[in-house]
Amino acid sequence: MTKEVTLKQFKEWLNRFPDDTIVQVTVQQQAGPWEAYGPIEFKSPELEPVHDAGLGWEFIDLTENKFVKPTSPHHNKRYLTIGEPS
Repeated sequence: MTKEVTLKQFKEWLNRFPDDTIVQVTVQQQAGPWEAYGPIEFKSPELEPVHDAGLGWEFIDLTENKFVKPTSPHHNKRYLTIGEPS
């Protein structure tokens, strides 16, 4: 079941991430053989500040990851992915 949150609650939740975080919004592009359009439905947008991932979102901090080389485009980056990929 989808849980609704207000824009204010969503903004407050977003404020927990560093300002330099890159936000990626994924949109479902295909559902079977047909194109699918419309809003993404979360099963439950978990807004607890203690997790790095929840249903419908994931936060990845690569700023201190020693395996990401300085030549990588992901070096020293943070990513917040919202939505479900197709």
